[in-house]
Amino acid sequence: MPLFTRSVLIAVLVFAITLSAGCEAVEPTPTPRPTWTPRAIPTDIMPALAPTETPPPVPPTTTPAPEPTTAPTVQAAPRAAVQAVPASNDPLLPKFGPFPPLPIPARPANVNPLTGLAADPALLQRRPIVARIGNDQKVRDSFWHTGLSMADLVFEELIDIVGSQYANTRYSAVFLSNDPPIIGPIRSGRIVNFQIAPMLDGALAHAGASNGTRWLFSQSPMVNLDEYFNQPAYCYDKTHGYQGRLYTTGPRLREWLQQKKWEASIPLYGFAFSDRAPAGTPITSIALTKAPWPTWDAVQWKYDAASGMYLRFTTGAAHMDTLYTITAKWGNGADCISSGKENRTQVRAANVVVLYAKHEKTDIIEDSNNAVSVHIILTGQGDARFFRDGVAIQGKWQRQSEQEFFRFTDASGKPLALKPGNTWFEIVPLGYQLDLK
Repeated sequence: MPLFTRSVLIAVLVFAITLSAGCEAVEPTPTPRPTWTPRAIPTDIMPALAPTETPPPVPPTTTPAPEPTTAPTVQAAPRAAVQAVPASNDPLLPKFGPFPPLPIPARPANVNPLTGLAADPALLQRRPIVARIGNDQKVRDSFWHTGLSMADLVFEELIDIVGSQYANTRYSAVFLSNDPPIIGPIRSGRIVNFQIAPMLDGALAHAGASNGTRWLFSQSPMVNLDEYFNQPAYCYDKTHGYQGRLYTTGPRLREWLQQKKWEASIPLYGFAFSDRAPAGTPITSIALTKAPWPTWDAVQWKYDAASGMYLRFTTGAAHMDTLYTITAKWGNGADCISSGKENRTQVRAANVVVLYAKHEKTDIIEDSNNAVSVHIILTGQGDARFFRDGVAIQGKWQRQSEQEFFRFTDASGKPLALKPGNTWFEIVPLGYQLDLK
């Protein structure tokens, strides 16, 4: 055999062996995290013009594109949350330890620790689901929000800084006692989820994340239902724009958790509840309209004395939640198949709690607008305003770690109880001025 032909043959064989070895890898390794240092940002950022919405590029599948423009990193498999992970000096990564971190208060087996309401005890022996739900104005105007009215808890937080102002708000909706027939639209995760999911040992349902955020998620023991790695748990409504394309259902997420062996009975510390209305200042309207809250996400809660609930309005319009039934041929890129009559109701809450927290700018790039992620510090203690039964109470929140539940006290330091029912938490920067009437 000529020398040249032999050399070519050897090269081809080496390439084939290398390719075969690469195909045998079954445990991908996360991409190293980019080097960056958090920077503080003033809490009185003034709003500017709304950022131009630039849809991220659509991948060659039927899935909605993750918001980051860089290629996603590979995620390690979720680990049981009872396992401690090595200590990290990264200020954005909680120091996870055994769960629960504190003894659980005694309560009847049929009382939901998140709402104080009676529920089927079997439904309470499950892992809470924390769903990331978008809040683009297009979603609200098109009545694409689904499932918010069935959440036990909802956290609304500021996300991403574009130039000198916040880009938007987004929701983390918590489901334990209810399994909505549709939940969405599901959007991407943020590092603020480290402030919420760990206290619930919850499963985080989200539509991907930026490389920096996804890397952090992969280093934690959170049960991570990133759509990129769990596509059969989701379906896609291609008639919607990218802001509202991805959906799931409560039953489907439960099936997926069971299939992956991630479902578990989670002991939750919970909140304190009381039917008795506390003394406070009469307030019937709570509005978040001032800077740095984005004007296109302006919120108003109006107390309805007849129902004893707070009705939600955004940019002056009633905030509606639309429920209907969907199913799918659950698999990669499955289409949502809707059925049944739509039931549209206004979002409402038994409690509205405003949590004041330090907001810090990071160098994690979140989208094609070069928006950067926000680190919201919800450990230690801070001021809080509590609204229930048409009155306002000044108080404090406190907890020592992200795995602990928030504990609430009034101005004198006495424990403060929520009204039984669902609660919306509005997370605002230090010193934020509410518009109260």
